[in-house]
Amino acid sequence: MNHMHQFENNNKGLFLLLVTFFMFTASFAQDRVDLVETQNARESLQIAQTFVNRGHFKQARKQLEYTIKLKDDFAVAYRELGRVLMELDQFLEAAEAFEASFDLDGKLSRAAYFECGESYFQAGTISQALYYFETYEKMKEERYTNKKKESGLEKDYDRFLEIRKENCRFILENIEKGTTSALPENIGGAVNSQHNDYLPTIETLTGKLVFTRDRRGQNENILTATKDDQGEWSKVRSFDGKVNTRENEGMARYATSGRSFFFAGSKRPDSEGGCDLYQAKVDWVGDVEEIIHLEGLNSDHWDSQPCVSCQGDVIYFSSSREGGLGGADIYKSYKLEDGTWAAPENLGPSINTPFDEEAPYIASDKKTLYFTSNGHGGQGDGDLFISRFKNEEWTPAENLGYPMNSQAKELGIHIMADGKTAYFASARFGGYGGLDIYKFELPKEYRPSKVVYIDGVVIDDSTNRPLPSEFKIYRTGEKYEITTDAQGRFFTCLNANKAYTFHVEIDGYEDFMSAIFIPEATTEEPTAAIIQMIPIKDKIAQAPEPKVVKEHKFLEPSERTMNLYFDINSSDLDRVARMKLEDLSQMLVKSNEWEVEVVGYADSSGNADYNKMLSDKRAQAVANHLKSLGVDIKDVRQEGRGAQGGTTEEERRLSRRVEVIIQKIDKDPWGKKSNG
Repeated sequence: MNHMHQFENNNKGLFLLLVTFFMFTASFAQDRVDLVETQNARESLQIAQTFVNRGHFKQARKQLEYTIKLKDDFAVAYRELGRVLMELDQFLEAAEAFEASFDLDGKLSRAAYFECGESYFQAGTISQALYYFETYEKMKEERYTNKKKESGLEKDYDRFLEIRKENCRFILENIEKGTTSALPENIGGAVNSQHNDYLPTIETLTGKLVFTRDRRGQNENILTATKDDQGEWSKVRSFDGKVNTRENEGMARYATSGRSFFFAGSKRPDSEGGCDLYQAKVDWVGDVEEIIHLEGLNSDHWDSQPCVSCQGDVIYFSSSREGGLGGADIYKSYKLEDGTWAAPENLGPSINTPFDEEAPYIASDKKTLYFTSNGHGGQGDGDLFISRFKNEEWTPAENLGYPMNSQAKELGIHIMADGKTAYFASARFGGYGGLDIYKFELPKEYRPSKVVYIDGVVIDDSTNRPLPSEFKIYRTGEKYEITTDAQGRFFTCLNANKAYTFHVEIDGYEDFMSAIFIPEATTEEPTAAIIQMIPIKDKIAQAPEPKVVKEHKFLEPSERTMNLYFDINSSDLDRVARMKLEDLSQMLVKSNEWEVEVVGYADSSGNADYNKMLSDKRAQAVANHLKSLGVDIKDVRQEGRGAQGGTTEEERRLSRRVEVIIQKIDKDPWGKKSNG
């Protein structure tokens, strides 16, 4: 009876509210709603809360700001606005909204004090954050309006309170100590976005940046970026279509050699769990040639974030599989002689905790490990740590400290060959949104040992033909067993400023044994090494024939194009171009199924006659180099298309090129070229 009476007295207001919600829902379904106007602040608050429940925080913000205009002493509306602003990463504005709520009603919500502290924490205002966390703690025994309503929320905050207080004290102590390091540099909006951009890796030969972008729950893909002529990162592109699918892919890491990369893929036909580890092998133009599901490494749980050692013989990754210390742990596995991987080993309590350890990165020295953890204590939601392998065990994890770590999450690191330049991802305040990629110079105490990348080949000294082989490189305390590919090529990493003994034994050739000093590298490019084997004349007949790379004849396209790029006003082949042509020549020399055409271009910066001459020289330089490698060139065309070059630097850079076009010859059963 009383309920009916109450309804009769308020039926007009309820009717108007229902009409307002009907109009709001109908408009919302058409995605046209930014604001629902009403003259009742409580009705407006309920509409805003509906936006929040649907995850539309920008609309909720507008509605709440409108609500406050209707009733500027509405403490609940300010508190809700604070929570919405946190969802939008507007942390300082969120803190101001919470404080406005406290000024109006300091006994409304205890949980709001924790949320205010978290807002200041994420914004990097640590002293204020600690003040509100401690205020939240003191209010536990006091009376306040939402005590019963928000008891579940407070339980979550209570569990997290000590961690946050410890984070604040850790940061304040680090700030007090000071640092001589410059702040990390955000690499810019050409790469970073409002979404999560993280786990960077840089391909050794080309300098291409590869990273993961997570569109906030919509999809996760692997993207790439390159630098322009001014050394600035260009706009990003999606990675090869064979890798990215409609499901989630990410956590890509190139092998140091650049000839394959490792990544995580979800819900693929051969997946064992929700997320599995894969290897992608790339061909001579960098396209994905084959994707391999890494049998023996995956489980029926989450397996992700792989990183392989410089020699390619050890893989590290993060997994939530059973049998760990809790959360996600870091594991490693050794590559076996048959190319498969051994059973993964948990790295143990020096590295792993009951919480999450993620994104392992093993430096090229093979003994310095970097990773993200929220279980070792630190500044925020996940800090970067370092551990070194000494005396057959990992040293206790050490926090990389301020300013590399922040109050937000850091996830994934890549260290360049110089051992000091690091790229990493951070969700710190002031970025483009979510996780961004930053560049930073590591302090000396956190750098790995300096190494040199060795990109080598074993050849016959008299014929220059490649010699597939197995050999050893060693010095006191170090030993590497090297296996070349079918073209005699090998890639390895050796400590700089050390002397190593190279020992190669091939039947029919004199033993190669030489002590070679490996000086410190001056560039990111690998050091070329040619091991020339001298035939023994009376045993030359026993010399092994080079193995033939398995050809996928039915899968190869009938035409391929390789682009080689040149500096302004130059026709000189750089190292990357020479290596690409050498890879191409190895395929063409052993097969008569291809015809080669070379076409040169210039950009729009010169006049027509100059562009014609320059494009001619570029094409001729490529043709001459291929001929010197034993390739029969069908045709060389030069086209100075100055007008094609465009007006932007990127367009001009892409115009300064030579196209090497290879076409498969169509033969009839008698070996004659078909006219059809």
